[in-house]
Amino acid sequence: MSDSSAGENTSHPTDRFRRHSRGILVVGFAGSFFSVGFSVYLFGVFQAEMLETFGGSVTKFALAPVVMSIVSGLLSPFVGRSLATRGRSGLSIRSVMMAGALAVGLGLLLVSRMPSLMLAGLFLALLVAPGMVMLGPLVNQAMVINWFDLTRGRALGIVAAGTTVAGGVVPVMAALLIEALGWRNAMASLGLMMLAIPLPLSAVFARTQPEDVGEHVDGQTQEVAESAPAPAPPLSTRQLLERPSLWILGLVFGLQFSAGTLSVVFTIPYAQQLGLGLVAGASVLSLRSWCGALGKILLGWLSDHVGPRPVVIGVLIVQAGLTALMIQTRDPVYFSILGLGVGFAGAAMLPLKGALVGKLYGQSSFASAFGLTQLVELPLQLIALPLAGFVYDVTSDWATVFGLTIPMFLVASILLWFVRPSDRPPGGA
Repeated sequence: MSDSSAGENTSHPTDRFRRHSRGILVVGFAGSFFSVGFSVYLFGVFQAEMLETFGGSVTKFALAPVVMSIVSGLLSPFVGRSLATRGRSGLSIRSVMMAGALAVGLGLLLVSRMPSLMLAGLFLALLVAPGMVMLGPLVNQAMVINWFDLTRGRALGIVAAGTTVAGGVVPVMAALLIEALGWRNAMASLGLMMLAIPLPLSAVFARTQPEDVGEHVDGQTQEVAESAPAPAPPLSTRQLLERPSLWILGLVFGLQFSAGTLSVVFTIPYAQQLGLGLVAGASVLSLRSWCGALGKILLGWLSDHVGPRPVVIGVLIVQAGLTALMIQTRDPVYFSILGLGVGFAGAAMLPLKGALVGKLYGQSSFASAFGLTQLVELPLQLIALPLAGFVYDVTSDWATVFGLTIPMFLVASILLWFVRPSDRPPGGA
């Protein structure tokens, strides 16, 4: 929908739209929570117990998240292209999310019973990683893009907050289960939880678009919906790849998410270097997650009013500035406070990315474009952690590692100025 037509929608949404749209937000939040919480956030919690059972090295165990990232990055464009959107037929979002919950749940159940680390890694790659893509941000943000226009940023923020809340809840919950049941039964319990919660929620609440329940975007009346411009026809994969903006967005968010990963992964070691204990460092990281959940909602709301691009640029600059202050201070209290600011700003990038991609490519091409940017981001994300490890081995100072993120944030903010909504592939779309 164009900005002008959005402004003309002064009708109030019906009670039925409100009811269904709340269900969309609930299932989207749950999809984000379980897809990321029950995959990415579990590695550190289960590492010691699984290595004690299977043997092997930390380096070998660390290959699992790397392989999962590769599988997710390669699969995302295909999942995005397969989804039904406004203006293009395809697989329903409900069926894809149900398949994702089923895959992650079965994958965790199978991993919990494997006799070797290699077989456990195999099921993580073949079931958990694909399930994470089908249940996670790519699919549930595509659903939100189809349902909301005027309040899209806020809705994306609410849904994406599930990933951050998972960071504050799942590791503690998994640790308690391991202490009570042992790692195998703990992982099996998490697998059963996947099948018991997000799977039926997806079946009941997930819907590809409001027209599936007789409604329209934002709860518009039939008259307003009919007067609005029809959605732009979907762009082919080739047309998307010919757009400079897609490659620039991939680089921008590849730099941002890579820098954000370094900041999150090494917060506890840096806190310990400054004199905080393990529990205190973990508490800082947990508080960052909760601040990030708030940031996703508030900054998503802000993007509805000023546009996503200026908010993204502002967030990148703020992250660079706060990180520069973090590495200058040797006071653990200031470090912790500044870290909360970095968490508040940085966590908002996931819904802001969805809002920006939706604005540039529209509802019909959102999922395909979002999936392709995931693939462009992949090489940068694979390089970031090994590079940070090498820098620390040379310098023995986590401040130097955090310093790597500052040029990444700044370069990303500069690149974003070159993204233009008018980008077209040669010969026009």
